[in-house]
Amino acid sequence: METDACLTAASLPEKARRELPRVVNRLLGQTFLHQEVEADKDDYYFVQRHQAPVEAVLALAGFTLVHDEYHRIFQALTEHSYCRARYRLDESLMIVVLRKLYEERLERLSLASDPVVSVAEVREEYRTITGRERDLGVVQYETLLRRLRALGLLETVDGRAIDVRDGETRLRLRGSLRLILPVQTADEMEAWLRRYRRAEEPSEQPDEGDA
Repeated sequence: METDACLTAASLPEKARRELPRVVNRLLGQTFLHQEVEADKDDYYFVQRHQAPVEAVLALAGFTLVHDEYHRIFQALTEHSYCRARYRLDESLMIVVLRKLYEERLERLSLASDPVVSVAEVREEYRTITGRERDLGVVQYETLLRRLRALGLLETVDGRAIDVRDGETRLRLRGSLRLILPVQTADEMEAWLRRYRRAEEPSEQPDEGDA
């Protein structure tokens, strides 16, 4: 395998060989590369052009390259627990909330592009799913949404800062939500919701994600 990877990488043009380590490390560092995200676009097309060498290099470290062609996203996955992200319960709950909103918007509007929701809609759905009377605080919400934005799961519309005090602030939900939470049916989604509703210590219980 190592020899095959070296031979595959050696077949690249010189400039691509120089870029390969940087692109692979970036993919591993941020989990997703989106074609529609301006900062990711060049590296997304690099991986698309040189998919075989990237796959070979990733395979050496036990990673698999996944390509969601419909949403135009590359993802690096591994079964080794050392490299799997662990999320706090509130982060896992918010991922479930955003995935649920994503599916509802797509079904209702039949959108071809990523759907947009407001901060007010996210907060209301979070309260509905968790069954909690008291909402998260402003600092908690902003920290949580910024963390998920850094993971590439959402983005603010028009590049605005995340301001949870403004319920009209709009968030674009990325197709990577389907990759990080790969449920296929309403029953599977409900199973996830039941799992988290039973939790009693939201701030202390970590949950493992798929990054």
